Amino acid sequence: MNLHDEILRGMARAFFASAYADQYDEADKPGFRMSGRDFMDVIPGETDPAALHAARTFAMGLCSENHCVALDELFMRCSATHSYEPVRRRGDRELTPDLFGHYLAMQAMGHGVGLRDAFGDVVYQAVKVPYVEFGGYSLERDYFGRSH
Repeated sequence: MNLHDEILRGMARAFFASAYADQYDEADKPGFRMSGRDFMDVIPGETDPAALHAARTFAMGLCSENHCVALDELFMRCSATHSYEPVRRRGDRELTPDLFGHYLAMQAMGHGVGLRDAFGDVVYQAVKVPYVEFGGYSLERDYFGRSH
């Protein structure tokens, strides 16, 4: 898998997990409890096609906003600036393509976590992240047997 595709996969899985969590919250099914579990660990292995589409659309917006041709170019830019940052200021995650994609998507959806927490202020300031609306209603499948 190339760098661009790894970043896209991270974004798609984050969109999927967030929307899956929305569907879970709305379904309120007895007997299925998420207490103490991370949705990234319980979502199905096959990413919902709508999340993949959202990731591709988001990638185009990111590249447009940040004047780059592809996600790998944006990642390399961030990696270069990140490597000069003192370790204590780099955030709490390793800057990998998959995690870069994940936290880009989380920030775009307005979740409380994003590039700053994960990778530090230098990466956060290096990327303009457009807002993306993606929720349980956005998925192609109903994962908890409720009707849309």
